[in-house]
Amino acid sequence: MGISKERAVEIVEGILGTSSRIEVDLNDPSMEEIRGEINKSRVRLTLSGKGIIAEMPKSGSTVIFSRLNSMGARQADGKPVVENKAAPKSRPSPKRHQHTYVPPAMSKDIMDALLDDASHVLWFKGPTGTGKTVLAQYLAHELGMELFQINCHSGMDDTSFFGEKTVEIDEATGQNHVVFEEGVAVKAMRAGLDEDGNEVGKAGLLFIDEAGAMPMGSIVLNRLLESDDPRRTITLEHQSGRVIRSHSKFRIILSANNGGRGATTMAEAMHTAQMDALDISLIDRIFGSFKFGYNKLVEKHIAMEKLGDDRIVSQLLKFRDAIRDQIRAGKLSTPFSTRSIIQIADAYRIYGDLAKSVYYTTFEFLLPEEMPVYNEISVAQGLGDILKKMIDPDIDYM
Repeated sequence: MGISKERAVEIVEGILGTSSRIEVDLNDPSMEEIRGEINKSRVRLTLSGKGIIAEMPKSGSTVIFSRLNSMGARQADGKPVVENKAAPKSRPSPKRHQHTYVPPAMSKDIMDALLDDASHVLWFKGPTGTGKTVLAQYLAHELGMELFQINCHSGMDDTSFFGEKTVEIDEATGQNHVVFEEGVAVKAMRAGLDEDGNEVGKAGLLFIDEAGAMPMGSIVLNRLLESDDPRRTITLEHQSGRVIRSHSKFRIILSANNGGRGATTMAEAMHTAQMDALDISLIDRIFGSFKFGYNKLVEKHIAMEKLGDDRIVSQLLKFRDAIRDQIRAGKLSTPFSTRSIIQIADAYRIYGDLAKSVYYTTFEFLLPEEMPVYNEISVAQGLGDILKKMIDPDIDYM
């Protein structure tokens, strides 16, 4: 009779110790008790819930244990939160439609930059679905800040950031009167301040998404970004020269698919609509850029949490690898992101059919010439002929 999954996890945690990754020979005496259990889904799923991934190469007698990055919670002053060991917090296991969030390893470096006394502007760079927005939400929560988000587009101007005059109707008199409606940047700057400008609450974290599509030549925006003074200051010309001075902990993060220089490579051109370069004077105001990608260990962790079946997880991840190989080769342009893994896993939870799940979440978003490539890969990876299975020959699809 095999050991309990809890005992198996205890043994693996003992083997891994404080290491982030370790390779162990299955014939090692330390593996004797767990040797026959490591291939079982119940054990791997429990390990995944603890942030540990077990990988067994196709050949050889080794197993690789990898610990997913684990960021400790921090207070607004940057000090770690100290937990009471006598009364540990119990974290409920995620439900099957949820998954544990694993922040990227660079989160600590980003936090350190945000917590510095100087007010640094940061840039998040990476393709769609790599977790840039989710990390901003995580950072705001961990640092005790209030998140303010704006999504840029080519038709916007300064008023989207800083506000504009608008007409309101006084309900009591029925008369029209002009008021100034503050933009998201002003709201973020004023977060945590009272009417006299005293710091009394949470500072704002301004997250400017799709920053590659920001308006060009914005003098006010450049002025907002240009200083590392902890209390940034702008003047609102549309409101009689009103001066806005921020909270000293107010911070700014910009996010885009590229580095603000437009699509500089063929790969970037395939994955972004942000084709034009920003003004170099604006880019020069950025403190540092943090590059995002698709973390394969995290994707495996998410798939295990959601699916709990080694065979299906392996099939899904092999399909992912084959698709991304074709993207790198330039034969596909539609991204296959971590979000794709999540959606397919959720669909499988509903339908119990991997081919159907891939079709509903992916196929109809592809370019017409990409569908045959996906279908060939699905056949090669054992999912079957998805187009034949899902396309009804008796229906005219117009």
